[in-house]
Amino acid sequence: MSKIIILANKYPNKLEPTACVFIQQLVWSFADLGNECEVIAPLPVTLNPKYLGYVNEEIEITENQNKVKVHHPKYISFGQGDGVGQKARVLFTTKMYEKAVDRILSKMDAKPDYIYSHFLCPSGVIAARMGRKYSIPSYFAHGEALYAGDEKYGNVRLKKELESINGVIAVSTQNKNYVADAGIVTPDKINVFPNGFRKERFYPRDKKESRQLLGLPEDEFIVGMCGSFDDRKGILRLQFAVDQIEGVSFICAGKGELIPTSQKCLFAKSVKNDELPWFYSALDIFVLPTQNEGCCNAIVEAIACGCPIISSDRDFNTDICDNTNSILVDPNNVDEIKNAIVELKNSNSLRHQLSEGSIKKSKSLTLNQRASNILCFIEKMAKGNIC
Repeated sequence: MSKIIILANKYPNKLEPTACVFIQQLVWSFADLGNECEVIAPLPVTLNPKYLGYVNEEIEITENQNKVKVHHPKYISFGQGDGVGQKARVLFTTKMYEKAVDRILSKMDAKPDYIYSHFLCPSGVIAARMGRKYSIPSYFAHGEALYAGDEKYGNVRLKKELESINGVIAVSTQNKNYVADAGIVTPDKINVFPNGFRKERFYPRDKKESRQLLGLPEDEFIVGMCGSFDDRKGILRLQFAVDQIEGVSFICAGKGELIPTSQKCLFAKSVKNDELPWFYSALDIFVLPTQNEGCCNAIVEAIACGCPIISSDRDFNTDICDNTNSILVDPNNVDEIKNAIVELKNSNSLRHQLSEGSIKKSKSLTLNQRASNILCFIEKMAKGNIC
């Protein structure tokens, strides 16, 4: 059993129960594999005054009844946004975040075996600093779709900060290439671990039952997406494509500023997490013409539920989507999106083939398997062992 400290820029709490739930799920998987896990998730009181009265420490119980201690030290932050003095603000925020983390680490009776941080700035930088200070192997996960925060920190500064990092967990080939091409970390320290799903939650349900649960017609051909309603995810590109196809309707799970207006949209609203497997299972095709991702959790979940996939022909998809389970298109080309939907609508055999391909691919994408692979990588990079 190893003791692992997880640093998180954001982590679920009673004020923000859905904040970065995917980090919590990975931490719980670490704990359920027999490791002692403590999360340090500093709260920026200058960005949200409600954090001032929030508890400093709480205990989570995983689904397998293991304990995870979560620390919430408070700190002063000026964010990492644009505007006057942006770099100075980023550096100041990083230093305050570091002090908050160090207040917790310095009081621990037993030194942890590893420090694992989620995202590059500021937690990845602080993982490297704490690793040097306490002689603990340190790692960061890189899963961002956009890199504005990293760029504001500066690649030259990041390279120097991260020279001591033991390894990087990238969620996609695109993320690995970004870190390597930017010269932030050498390629030999980076490995790709696509996002995973909880197999006890996400698996194919009966389509008729799923549609009844969601109040959807049983006999229509329905495609759908899950994600924020914005241009990046492509909700209106999906609408424009479906509007040109006879006999096809669509549904959307999420929220945002771009609300579909088509009569073919059967619903567009938030869906509770425990209802998402039924949402995916109600679809004939999952379609997400997204322009940028780290590794899209919604696509991974749709794969787990046996959906044929139509998504983007970009590097962030190549680790989870190929010709066995998907048709990949230019996410900005409505005609390509439309033609892919038509091709699958007109071929029951191809839909069945891609559905079976998704179910087969999902076996390598479980969260438990991902956690095991990451832990193996961490140990390998720290001790030179072979997984």
